[in-house]
Amino acid sequence: MKGIPNLAESVMISRDLFLAEYNESPIHFSTISTEEGVDLIKKAKAKGIKVTCDVAAHNLVFTDEDVKGFDSNYKVSPPLRTKKDVKALIKGLKDGVIDAVVSQHTPQEIEFKQVEFQIAKNGIIAAQTVLPLLLKAGLTVETIVEKLAINPRKVLGLDIPVIAEGEEANLVLFSPSKKWIFDNKTNKSKSANSPLFGQELTGQVIAVINNNKLHIN
Repeated sequence: MKGIPNLAESVMISRDLFLAEYNESPIHFSTISTEEGVDLIKKAKAKGIKVTCDVAAHNLVFTDEDVKGFDSNYKVSPPLRTKKDVKALIKGLKDGVIDAVVSQHTPQEIEFKQVEFQIAKNGIIAAQTVLPLLLKAGLTVETIVEKLAINPRKVLGLDIPVIAEGEEANLVLFSPSKKWIFDNKTNKSKSANSPLFGQELTGQVIAVINNNKLHIN
């Protein structure tokens, strides 16, 4: 199987940062996964380059050790890295180097996952599990709200919703302590490609209010 070493990511980030600096252009890197990537972006920000980035929730919890069993549900892009990389990513989030977190929700049909690891498609369903993963990674509720709800809008130049009388409701109600089983009964996706299937998770979204609609879990 072909590897995707840390060098593959750091070389691309380094190149694109040079281009962004030369063109005096803002740039965003999605789903960085390495210690080197965090370091490059940290130095670029200190230099004044208009750079932002995000990380996938599963890259903050799972590592390359989880791939040893060749469970294709752990096959993602970028791939899972070392514990050292995970530690650097979490520190980067807390220090403000990494601006946002994404779920990287990627449903796959069963025939694309229940095959040999090297030919399986990349991806994990993650819309329902992003909150439990971030809590498991040790992030505070305040940091989770900042990285999931506020900073992504800042990166995209969108208005930040305000919870106040007379404002259009756009909010998520969640419990950081509620325990639940992620299985066929609770899964909202038509796909089931997740290494968390069948496990008890902590942290659950209770309701979502957006576009004049109320969605209750």
